[in-house]
Amino acid sequence: MKHFKYLTLALLVVTLSACIGDKKINKDNSISYAYLGTLTKNQEIVKNELIAYLNNLKTFNTEAIISKTYPKLFTVIDATHFKQYISVMSNSKDIMVDHYNTHITKIGSVVTFPDGTKFAQVQYDSDTKIIFLNPNLYNTETSINFLYDVLIHKYGKENIEINLKERSLSVKKEEKMLVIQEKNGWKFIGDNKEYRQIYPSILPTEILTQLK
Repeated sequence: MKHFKYLTLALLVVTLSACIGDKKINKDNSISYAYLGTLTKNQEIVKNELIAYLNNLKTFNTEAIISKTYPKLFTVIDATHFKQYISVMSNSKDIMVDHYNTHITKIGSVVTFPDGTKFAQVQYDSDTKIIFLNPNLYNTETSINFLYDVLIHKYGKENIEINLKERSLSVKKEEKMLVIQEKNGWKFIGDNKEYRQIYPSILPTEILTQLK
């Protein structure tokens, strides 16, 4: 379907400090934090790296996103095309990401391997609102129903809201990521069913055995 690629991209990209209790930044594109308990020094580092990465996702900071993505991912996904997709999304005249709010819910234990590599699993909730700017985009009952059915199947009815009058789409998701530190710094890769299919070809065995 025409322009469906923009929706897919938006959901993909706006897929990716210490606190006691809940802390919220009350502004558009906010990051909030669940009570994460007492964090180790390494967990604090992972949390701050995650915050910076989420901010890069929100602003479509292409170079920062690429530099913070686990590099071996680009042995199976073309980095140039990945950059082009982000550029299309950020410059699209058909849709606009109205907000992308995240709520960090878990920073897992940081495991250090004999070669110095560090690894952790993190979780956060995201709330994305997309506005359709193009009046010809999803402007029929058939196209809206198709969109709704696809998204319900992927994310669940309770996590999808379509506002016909406002011509907007809101999606809530639970996100998981792997955070890996090698010689080139802390890197991120999504953790979902699709990514796990390619993990065996890009992740070290030591990390594969740690996955929960």
